[in-house]
Amino acid sequence: MSGNAQLLSFETSDQETLHGLLFRAEGSPYTDVALLMIHGVAMNFYSGPLPIFAEALAARGYHACSVNTRGHDWVSRGGDLTAFRGATYENFEACLLVVDAAIDRLRQEGYARFVLVGHSLGSVKSLYYQGTRQRQDVVGVISCSAPRQFYAARVMEDPEFEERMADAERQVAGGRGEELLWAPASGATGLFTHRTYVSKYGRHETNDVRPHASRLGCPLLVTAGEIESAYFREFAQELNEAAGPDHSTSVVVSGANHFYAGCEAFMIDTLDGWLKDQLG
Repeated sequence: MSGNAQLLSFETSDQETLHGLLFRAEGSPYTDVALLMIHGVAMNFYSGPLPIFAEALAARGYHACSVNTRGHDWVSRGGDLTAFRGATYENFEACLLVVDAAIDRLRQEGYARFVLVGHSLGSVKSLYYQGTRQRQDVVGVISCSAPRQFYAARVMEDPEFEERMADAERQVAGGRGEELLWAPASGATGLFTHRTYVSKYGRHETNDVRPHASRLGCPLLVTAGEIESAYFREFAQELNEAAGPDHSTSVVVSGANHFYAGCEAFMIDTLDGWLKDQLG
């Protein structure tokens, strides 16, 4: 790991302390820019493809910070360290407070412009965040393998979804929202509270980020793996079309699975080239 890596902590406006790893670049031409890496469901700042990308991009002159969200790991400690957190307990909308806090912390380190780099659910959070906040200091969004996880899509892809969601809604309405259920996530089975399941996949369609892609106010790069489930590639194309050809670039990575295993070098080259084009 790079000797220029620094462990950071940051606190959300509702007093949740989270952590990340900042890779500082030596002799960077982009001294005021930080790439903010946002992991997928139940991952964390030191696992999955993003810390690999962050360290490699730091060697190419980009400051990059891989951070934890409230949904890091399936179950973790949080709050005053007596509460449960993690993907099992996370509300989707809480990502707004997390990214706010991470950007505020990076501003304390001297950065003034930011590129959001999300993987899997982190891509959905990145698009939702910038589509909602529309920050002028966010100068780019990179979405790597965003899942099509909103209600209407899940109805089409999972024949048991509607019944499972209806039961989760009944449990929440009946005051049993903190009880647990096992349910399919993107490519795996996950553990959720009924409250979290409704927040992440409910009929409100909050996490259908295609409308958000159309109002980012900054360039978008969308990637998907050639050998991951077809709906990742389909959704990448839908996001690309929503953003429009003048604002978005889409890349399907040959031979890549959801985690880009074995294709890291190509992805790093792709990210590097796109960033150079956008940052000048």
